[in-house]
This record gives sequence, C-alpha cells and structure tokens, in this order.
Amino acid sequence: MDASVIVVNWRQPELTVRCLHSLIGQDSQWSFEVVLVENEARPGAVDIFRRTFPDLVVVEESTNAGFAGGVRRGIEASTGDVVVLLNNDAVAEPGFLDAGLRALSDGGETVAAASATVTLEGRFVPSGSRGGRALVDGEGVAWRRSDDADAVTLMNGTGIELGPDGNGRDRDWLRPVDLVADPGGRPFGFSGGAAFLRRSALAAVGGFDESLFMYYEDLDVSWRLRLAGQEIVHAASARAVHRHAASSDDAGVLVRRQSMRNRLLVVLRNGSWGFVLRVVLRTLARLLIDLARPDTAVLTRRDWAAVSRGLVTASRSAVVARRRSGVSRADRLRVERSLSSSDAAPSSGDVA
Repeated sequence: MDASVIVVNWRQPELTVRCLHSLIGQDSQWSFEVVLVENEARPGAVDIFRRTFPDLVVVEESTNAGFAGGVRRGIEASTGDVVVLLNNDAVAEPGFLDAGLRALSDGGETVAAASATVTLEGRFVPSGSRGGRALVDGEGVAWRRSDDADAVTLMNGTGIELGPDGNGRDRDWLRPVDLVADPGGRPFGFSGGAAFLRRSALAAVGGFDESLFMYYEDLDVSWRLRLAGQEIVHAASARAVHRHAASSDDAGVLVRRQSMRNRLLVVLRNGSWGFVLRVVLRTLARLLIDLARPDTAVLTRRDWAAVSRGLVTASRSAVVARRRSGVSRADRLRVERSLSSSDAAPSSGDVA
C-alpha cells in the first residue's frame, strides 16, 4: 500500500511550506508522494516549493477550484492506493502517515476512510465574551487564545458528525485534549482537513464534488461512502495541529453562505425525502427569522440572495446525481438511523 498526500494552497506560501516540511520529513514504512495543488497559480508562485522540495509533485491550476476542485486535481496527478488529505494550515506530527495508513490497513476493505486527530494550535482559556477571535464550543462556551498558566490545548476534531438537522459538526470540537483520550465509537465521516481515503472506494462513489467549492464536501463524500456500505474510522494516533481559520475566516460571510448552500445540496443528494423536507423547512424558517430580525441575522438579505442565485440549477444537478447513484430508500434510512440524537448541541459547523 502506497500513499499520495495532497495539499491544496491558495496564496498562503509560508503556511504551506511549513505544512510540506512536516510531511516530507515523515519516517514511514510505506512509500508516499506529496502532491501540491496551487489554486489560481500565478507566474512564479510555485518556484519556492520546487526549490525547497525537489521531489514534490506540483499541479498548477489556472483557476481557483476551491478545496474540492483542488483535491480532484491532486488525485488526478497522483498514483497512491491511499489518498491522504492535509490542510495547508496544518502540521503533521511525527508518525502521522504510518498511524493513518495502519488504521486503514487494520480495518480491512470495508473501511474506506480514517479521520485523523486534529488539535488546535496554541492554548486557550474560557472567555466571557464571544467577540473578537473567540471560538465557541458545542455548549456555547467561548474560548480565547492565552499564554496563561491554566490555558489548555483544545481539539479541532476527531472526524465529523451529521446532525438530524443536516448540519455538519466537528466531533469533539473545542473539547480539552485531556478529556478526549479515547472519544469512543466511530465518526459519521472524515474531516477533509486531515484524513486517509482508499482511492478505490473514493472512485466508486464519484469522488469529490467540485461544484461545492469549499465546505461540506467532506461530509458529502462521507455520506456517499456510508450509503455504499463503507465504514469510516478514527485514526487516533494520526495527529496533526491546525492553525484554525488561518487560510479562511471561520466566522466570515463566505463560510456562512457556502455552508447554507452546500448543506441543502448535500442533503438533497444523499438524504431520504423526509430528511430533505425537514432541512428545507428549517432553512426557510431561518430565512424568515433573518428577514424579520436583521440585527441578529445569520445572513443578510443580500447574502440570502447570493445563496439563492444558481441554487435551482445546482439543485437539479444534485437530484440527477441522486437518481444516478441507484441508492435505495432503505439504505438512505439505514444511514440516517445512525445519526447523533436530535438534542446534540450545535457547533461551529451549524448554520441554521
């Protein structure tokens, strides 16, 4: 079993060099290659990578294909039996590759993917305010970075969960690391920020949907793998450290718009019709609340208009993909019965 590690960069050379150093330096019993996809490549932009990493496979993409499109370009240029994903603003700890590949190997052919353990860079303390750069956990507690003696290391995630509301959530988001020695169970899906995927299983379900651009693309693939009867595990010893929101603003308008749009499309493609109806009604309710209370709105009127543009065409494409998949209603319901309870607390992935 050999691996292809794919890193997607868009105008973050310093972060990406740091990420690549952590990968190139891995001491692994398996052979691996590292593939860099430079989105919206400009003249000379990849020179620093080629000089620093002579064996690096570099893909210069003329457009900004987003994360999903960038991953697809990387897969097309790679050869490994296993596709490894790592965010360009993350650093792989020693043993990252071997631990993830071992989790796939030990799991057998029914395990299609393994999600790594990702912690947040820096240390944190609870904060009384949600303002500024504070991060909010699933119980509504805000955390801020701190050098205080009592500051703790927090989890970014151990995979992702899908709630009955259609929202994707990082499993163990912002839990102190000391409390997540063994999260137990298996996540619903892998996080695209750090994961190991069997190429054959990924190809069998159609790979990443680049029309999603960014956000929810990993949940979409995970859902399709589940529908195909594949399993996803947590590779606890495959560890990476993530500089959260370094390559995108986690609280920004783009995140909220993309998440709202993509959640609808991913549910429409993969969920039962009952699940789809529930999520559509929740989204309409969110729209009405935002229009009635603009001061506390998740999205402004203009943002909702942006979400709506092209949604009809994208929804048609999702329905076509749904029909072509040949997945039965029974399989859709089987997957939905495995979801976390409806009273699960919202987290950073929630949009409605």
